Amino acid sequence: MRNRKFWLIAKAVLIILFTLVIFLMPVENTFRKWLRFTMLVVFVISFIIDLNNYQKTKS
Repeated sequence: MRNRKFWLIAKAVLIILFTLVIFLMPVENTFRKWLRFTMLVVFVISFIIDLNNYQKTKS
């Protein structure tokens, strides 16, 4: 359980940091904007799936 909980915390921190990077260092290139947005969406979806699986096994 500790590994899953640690991984969820690590993903949450990475999502927060990545969001801050997107807002604090904007880019002009449209491709890079969409690439950053896609990466953020993938991280968030992965986090939600892992959180859902963690809650199912915990209860």
